[in-house]
Amino acid sequence: MHKSFLRVISPAEARSLLRRFGALGKEEVALESVLFRVACDPVKGLEDAPNFHRSTMDGFAVRSVDTFGATESSPALFKVVGEVAMGEIDSTRLKSGQAIRIWTGGALPVNGDAVVMVEHTQELDGTTIEILKGVAPYENVVRKGEDYKAGQTLIEAGHRFRPQDLGLLAAMGRSTIDVRKRPAVAIMSSGDEIVPVDQVPPPGCVRDVNRHTLTAAVLEAHGTPVWLGIAPDHLRSLSNLIDEGLKSADMVVISGGSSMGSRDLVIEAIEAYEDSEILLHGVALSPGKPLILARVGRHPVVGLPGHPVSAMVCFDQFVVPLMRRLEGEDVELPFLKATFPAILSRNVPSREGRMDFVRVRLQRKGGEVLAVPVPGKSGMVSSMVRAHGHIRIEEDCEGLYRGDRVTVHLFSAWIEEELEKEYLSGHEASARGSDNFSAASEQEKLSSI
Repeated sequence: MHKSFLRVISPAEARSLLRRFGALGKEEVALESVLFRVACDPVKGLEDAPNFHRSTMDGFAVRSVDTFGATESSPALFKVVGEVAMGEIDSTRLKSGQAIRIWTGGALPVNGDAVVMVEHTQELDGTTIEILKGVAPYENVVRKGEDYKAGQTLIEAGHRFRPQDLGLLAAMGRSTIDVRKRPAVAIMSSGDEIVPVDQVPPPGCVRDVNRHTLTAAVLEAHGTPVWLGIAPDHLRSLSNLIDEGLKSADMVVISGGSSMGSRDLVIEAIEAYEDSEILLHGVALSPGKPLILARVGRHPVVGLPGHPVSAMVCFDQFVVPLMRRLEGEDVELPFLKATFPAILSRNVPSREGRMDFVRVRLQRKGGEVLAVPVPGKSGMVSSMVRAHGHIRIEEDCEGLYRGDRVTVHLFSAWIEEELEKEYLSGHEASARGSDNFSAASEQEKLSSI
């Protein structure tokens, strides 16, 4: 067996290789199951919506021209000639000085073109009102077709459905929709040192952390995880699990298959397939340099580093975009995880020629939000727990300075509550006479980075 050496390429080159993979097929699903699925085809309006002029207020439908000049000091008198029942179209044709009582969502009468809010009227008796403010044509009205028109493209192919999108489908009467198949991601761990979480690891061994973090990450990215098992550092065992993954899923992710030795086994197992290709073997990023990306038939096969932090970073940077491509989504658009602007709390050096992902914790200081680097090596999963997200230092940069404005890529959307806790705890510490943000204490906390 030959020994494989890393042929490191840039993250941009690595990302471009993801375009070698195409979208999965489509399936028809019920409206109730559309959330977070990806549209297979453009969704067009089937009819004008609304299909009638609709009131947006409780009040009185009128001809707007009749209200011209009405004020509180010089109100206009109108005769109330009826009431629009909800769900019906009133055929009454309004004459000058006539009004019809209407409710929010009601259909305007035939020649009514505006609604006077009930707050701008004064009832004199059961059939007469004063209008205290004039209205313009179609004021307080959603016009026919104003929401959307028949044939108008409302949702593009490749769009991931959100709750509001389901509301639009419901308004259109779409009880089913064609979506891309949800990608099934087969996950396996490799290494003689890996044991299941319910076992006490003997000396030199560790529990299988990545099985659970990667399974959760697949679910978070709206995929279907398929657990294959743990493969020892033995070619046949590794090949058997890869084969099972290729048969049962759309993508195979091997955790721990990128270190020297096990990396050679992974590459040998992949190259044993007739229609296979090693696309990537090393990428200039930290953590996560020894990444493998390969193709077996139409299936992507990814070898992630075994260290938990490296595995999670590489998963986010490469596996999630691959899942998105399989669903036909535009991978250049933002997805799932938001960003947050912050100010860097201290200098962070970086090695030019590689992209660095630095874990940070957000903390409030007065009216500012600080990004405080979190110490921890790539095997320390607790550093990911302590961090709110990471900042990215580009390949052509030798580091960032304290006070630089940075973009934090969040691990979770629930950040405001966390920041509020940080802000309150910081004020409590100050009240006790200690500065939560002092340079000395910060340097002490971060000296191990």
